[in-house]
Amino acid sequence: MQETTPPQTPGTVTTDSTGGLGSRALRFTILILLARVASRVLALIGVVAIGNALGDTRFGQMQTVVTYTALVSAVVDIGFTALYIREGARDPQHLARYFNNVASIKLFLVAVALPLLAGCLWFSGIESLLLPGFALLVVSGYSLLLRSTLYALQRLNFEVAEIIPETAVVLVLALIGAHIHAGTGFFLWAYVAGYAFATVYFIAVLLGTRILRPRWELDVNLFRTWIRAGIPLAITYVLTTVYFKLDVPILQHYRSYAEVGWYTFAYRPFEALLFIPATLRTVIFPVLSIYYRNAPNRVLAAAEKLFKGLAIMGWPISVGIFLLAPQFNEILGLYPQSAAALQILGIAIAVMFVDNTFAAIFNAINRQKLYAYVALCGLAINFALNMVLIPQFGYIGASWATVATEVGLVAAGWFALRGALGTLRLVHICWKPLIAGLVMGGFIAFVHPHGRFAVLAVTAVAAVIYAAVLILLRTADDEEKAILRRTLGLRRRASG
Repeated sequence: MQETTPPQTPGTVTTDSTGGLGSRALRFTILILLARVASRVLALIGVVAIGNALGDTRFGQMQTVVTYTALVSAVVDIGFTALYIREGARDPQHLARYFNNVASIKLFLVAVALPLLAGCLWFSGIESLLLPGFALLVVSGYSLLLRSTLYALQRLNFEVAEIIPETAVVLVLALIGAHIHAGTGFFLWAYVAGYAFATVYFIAVLLGTRILRPRWELDVNLFRTWIRAGIPLAITYVLTTVYFKLDVPILQHYRSYAEVGWYTFAYRPFEALLFIPATLRTVIFPVLSIYYRNAPNRVLAAAEKLFKGLAIMGWPISVGIFLLAPQFNEILGLYPQSAAALQILGIAIAVMFVDNTFAAIFNAINRQKLYAYVALCGLAINFALNMVLIPQFGYIGASWATVATEVGLVAAGWFALRGALGTLRLVHICWKPLIAGLVMGGFIAFVHPHGRFAVLAVTAVAAVIYAAVLILLRTADDEEKAILRRTLGLRRRASG
């Protein structure tokens, strides 16, 4: 990563401050996406094996543990992980100091997490799974912190090399567990093993490259400063995690674990696709933070390009899953009851993709408090809809609540960003991808394939049609074409 020195005059763009950031970020995004596509295929095979081995009720119990682990982890993170990426990207000279403080503080936060998680699992009657659940919370938290170091420094070649092996560890253990008819705890430990592999790998990389020298460090002044800055981030992280996971505890309260299993089994392929916007957001977030510090006049344009890119990727997936949900459900070997939920959740994919724009932008421009209000709005919508729809319609109601919540979040984020930074030109950004997706959808609806080979073949042809229409409509502007050319040039030089 090149040096990023703040310019003398605010808003001045220098070669040293921002040059090449867009193409470098895109190059890393492409590499990580390719690796994550392969890893998600392996992960999905593992999930299907686990779901069929456990059955709907025990799979529902396992997913409830995973959900509560994520919720408690969000509470005890107090926003420090996101703050670590942002501040580390802006001031890499102090990255080791930041890491040591956050890693040390997390030991105290873990102690707080244990009784919280125990209470949640006891309330759900699955307290016997506390040990693997707690191990999952601890190891995944430190794995994320170590991984975040590479994102802050844009040293993502090491991240690319780790993605598939981590997933392979989980897959192998999942297949072994399915073969020996293991219980729920075994499969939770399989996920712990995957995160443990990642943790050991990142420690070896960061020590070997001398990026970090971990040691016990508690800087009271830094802690006070970060608490003030981190609380809005923590609130936002908690709110977004809660609204994203709230449906499972409510569904578990009103319905059976079997219904939780149907819903979460449909949710896993849907959730697996979210690595795409999450990867792009994580790679772009440090770049946006640097833009805001060194070239604030470029932030709104970058936000539009991020929104546009996410819309281009998310919209065809929504169209394809909505039209082919029963076929995909059969191909993936999900529970028969999961098909309806998968079809409804497919509608939300495009909206959930573009929603990542607001999380990245608000945190990058130090407006995390404002995004906390946006997240609170999403939580209120989600809670109200789930409380109304789940008792009446069960997991189908939870699926529709997810769709409506994402639409509400995008609307709230757009209005908030309009007041804080400027207006995102949604029609200008989205009309060409929208037309391309409708043309693609017309082809899928006309052919209406059945059978594994036919569905996969039609899906591939539909993707080509979508790309062709995007090209015919000249969707990429001159700057985006230049970024793509630089990205491909960097890749050729790297390979040569």
